[in-house]
Amino acid sequence: MTLWLSGMIMTADRLNDYSLDAETTSGLVPATDFTVNNFWANRRAGTVELNIYLQYTGAGISIISGGNIGDTQCCTVPAGWRPNSASTINGHWDDGTASGGFVIGTDGICTLRTSNGSAIATGRNLRLHIVFNQEP
Repeated sequence: MTLWLSGMIMTADRLNDYSLDAETTSGLVPATDFTVNNFWANRRAGTVELNIYLQYTGAGISIISGGNIGDTQCCTVPAGWRPNSASTINGHWDDGTASGGFVIGTDGICTLRTSNGSAIATGRNLRLHIVFNQEP
């Protein structure tokens, strides 16, 4: 982050400060039937980006109807990296074959909710991605 001092000249390079305020790769807790392959989160000026990579080890998650799957908790995001608004936030997941939606609540629990018509089989690697703004 650029520390502005008296007499400094504004330049495009100084204004385009791409430094992160914080980042983490630890603290993600997998739910039953999931293991963590990788986790990376970063925050810049109140905007949080979460990249979660999980392996599903359960017996399979079937499609109920119209792309809906039974709500399935897959992990819990560490404190400080969760939304702090009054409602859940929607994100996207995919495994290279299927894709769908998930939500994250203020408790940090990520819940798979939909699939594009393909069941989630055991051994599949799911990549979850979400970006949201934390309220000050």
